[in-house]
Amino acid sequence: MMKYFMVEGMLKNVDKLNDEIMKQHMAYTQKAMDEGMIFLSGLKKDQSGGVFLIKSDTEERLKEYLDYEPMHLHGIQDYRYVEFDAHYISEDSHWFS
Repeated sequence: MMKYFMVEGMLKNVDKLNDEIMKQHMAYTQKAMDEGMIFLSGLKKDQSGGVFLIKSDTEERLKEYLDYEPMHLHGIQDYRYVEFDAHYISEDSHWFS
């Protein structure tokens, strides 16, 4: 049974961020999206980090994913998350357009 998580990234050392790390972050995120793990990903409006909606079979698998996330590996961003149950899902496929 899948578990669902709302994940918040919190930037802690943006001075370490460079183009190469950003490319690694984007590729890592895209791979997880292609595998169906991430439903959405985006930058918070105040640019203090990112947000994700992620599904994972276990909390341990989620932790592993976040531990190897390039922004975390390079000491740029930490993550916090909360598990939630999806009770209602919009059928409107254009919700974010």
